[in-house]
Amino acid sequence: AIAGNAVENVVGIQLAARNQANYALSVIINSPLQIALVLAPVLVLISTAIGGATLTLVFAPMLVAAVAISIIAAAFIIIDGESVWLEGAALIGLYGVIAASFWWG
Repeated sequence: AIAGNAVENVVGIQLAARNQANYALSVIINSPLQIALVLAPVLVLISTAIGGATLTLVFAPMLVAAVAISIIAAAFIIIDGESVWLEGAALIGLYGVIAASFWWG
């Protein structure tokens, strides 16, 4: 998923560098949304058609909690319409906490 959306991530960074924050947020937020709403169900259908092991959309509780916490944190940071370095550092810290919880959990 990261390699498939690398171009969208680069475009989002370029838009942010040009001070077009609204467009950058739109590109960066809609990219994972596209994966969640389109690609995951398509992969389930393809796995059924190919045969063998069936892919389901049943996720582990820890994964669901990590996604929910990430969505809530991103919403709180985006809702005020401005960005400061401390918010970015908080997101990077949250990423580290989630990664560590999956590593040792």
